[in-house]
Amino acid sequence: MEAKQFDELMKARHSVRYFQKKEIPENTLKQIITTSLQAPSWCNSQAWNIYVASGKTATEIRNTFNSKSLEGIKGYSDINPGHRTDASERSQKTMGQFFKGVAEFTKDPKMQALNDSQKVLFNAPTIVYLTLQKGVTQFSVLDLGALEMSILLAAKSHGVDSLVAYECVKYPDVLRKILKVPENENIVIGIALGYEDDNCVNKFRAEKLSLDEACHFFN
Repeated sequence: MEAKQFDELMKARHSVRYFQKKEIPENTLKQIITTSLQAPSWCNSQAWNIYVASGKTATEIRNTFNSKSLEGIKGYSDINPGHRTDASERSQKTMGQFFKGVAEFTKDPKMQALNDSQKVLFNAPTIVYLTLQKGVTQFSVLDLGALEMSILLAAKSHGVDSLVAYECVKYPDVLRKILKVPENENIVIGIALGYEDDNCVNKFRAEKLSLDEACHFFN
């Protein structure tokens, strides 16, 4: 792949927050995951596991999560997401720009469209769950990030859109029951996969930091 092609792939991939009711072919999913498994890991530990929920399984997860949300049950994910106010000043600024941008693009200051999409896990036909064995080195978290990004790019190369979301993992006991995830694994993150819908919530594009803002060069 030429550098220009990779640049185009990176720019083409963006977070989709509402998907079409269109299933992803199983063979496409297998190709995406197979490619992503080339991601590097510390000492080749590959301490991860991947659980792919589609069809009736994804529907059961969506319905159960939605019921808990309607009951007002707060999330209790395996990995503490913290709170926006705990973030750095710069991160709070960029997050504020994100929420302001969504509100402007959906013409809804209360961001109801975003809230509605979260309740149904973005209507994603497939959700990929990434887990890590408990007690592994912290370097394994970096490994999982590499695997995550590999899945996002592999998906886009197949014309499949994506979203990495806390909403998908906020009730881990539900996932353990449905996906048979053992207790010795932390359910770290969920990746919603599918095809972008024309919902207004998808019109927004988050602004990324510039090279000068994010990077420091030393010679």
